[in-house]
Amino acid sequence: MERVVVTGLGVTSPLGCSVPEFWAGLLAGRPGAVALDDPEFAGLSSRMGAVAAGFVVDDHFSRKEARRLSRSSQLGLVAAAQAIAEAGLTDGRVDLTQVGVMIGSSIGGFSAGDNFSRDFHLKGQTNPLIIPISMNVGPSANVSIRYGLQGPLMTIDAACASAAHSIGYAYNLIRMGRLPAAVTGGADTPLSAGVMSAWCALHTLSERNADPASACRPFSADRDGMVLGEGAGVLVLEAASVARRRGAHILAEIKGYGATADSHHLTQPARHGPVRAMRQALEDAGLAPEQIDYINAHATGTQWNDKNETAAIKAVFGPRAYGLPVVGNKGALGHSIGASGALELIGCLLSLRDQVAPPTINYTTPDPDCDLDYVVEGCRSLPLRHIMSNSFAFGGSNGVLIVGPYDA
Repeated sequence: MERVVVTGLGVTSPLGCSVPEFWAGLLAGRPGAVALDDPEFAGLSSRMGAVAAGFVVDDHFSRKEARRLSRSSQLGLVAAAQAIAEAGLTDGRVDLTQVGVMIGSSIGGFSAGDNFSRDFHLKGQTNPLIIPISMNVGPSANVSIRYGLQGPLMTIDAACASAAHSIGYAYNLIRMGRLPAAVTGGADTPLSAGVMSAWCALHTLSERNADPASACRPFSADRDGMVLGEGAGVLVLEAASVARRRGAHILAEIKGYGATADSHHLTQPARHGPVRAMRQALEDAGLAPEQIDYINAHATGTQWNDKNETAAIKAVFGPRAYGLPVVGNKGALGHSIGASGALELIGCLLSLRDQVAPPTINYTTPDPDCDLDYVVEGCRSLPLRHIMSNSFAFGGSNGVLIVGPYDA
């Protein structure tokens, strides 16, 4: 089978809308959540979110273009432009009719449809663009159209694991020789009034921790829920033989992928599904548990998820779990649902490049159920060769990716 490498990265995030800004913010432990002061959010029990920092629509799109793009598509297009440019994907040495696009998205269509629905119910008006704008396939479709990428086009919606499975699917197609390359990742935003109110009704958002910057507290005993965020993380994956032939700069290699279902509960995770996904990814990569140097955790900052994930890591890694750095990025990034796995995997690739793990921020109080090494003191330099990235979703969908250096 083909080896699969990463040749381009792109980011729009609450820490900045470029890879360097994103990475500097993660390493600094800078929180991206802010108060949502717009009147449309008034009355919600949680009025904070992690908004894409410095993202100005007019800097990237004409007024006509912007009207025809959902926020998720806008964020995805900007991130894709960065990744495709870094990879040199359109340099004429790759057959673009064979390049696939798989960008995960889960809830951005609901957000995009909010205003349209309000207009229909309050004014009796229906915008003819509502369907093409609010489709979750929008980020993938718009990237495909803009760059003439004519391979397989799809969006995988697996809630919070959407990006991980999109990347995993692209990885499988490339290593089986079905594609030379793919543009993949995730793009999503839940930050509309209707969607936010639904999350508030579900009682999964932080409400007691009122300061947005410190509200999401992964693994801390005083955690009380998520802070929603938005963003896009896009990667260019290629067969190693294709990347070498065209002289592309290879950033890292995708080593393994695991995908399982809990078959347990729509909103409450079970331990067995994540355990099987992590073991599958290790087997796929041909690695033993002791060869993983760092785990990027799903770590939503909810009571149940964080202790369940901690228990799953212990089940897979045994006593070694206590010597593994385990980091949750959502205290800094918020939870961007379908984009979260891509943003976090990009962080893993940058950790691999710079041999440093970013911190888990907002950890204040030890929890006996969450007793691993969460890198709470600040970023940590350490030797890194293989990194695992976990994405565990509502519905019980679990996606795990392993990355490492490309050794020719």
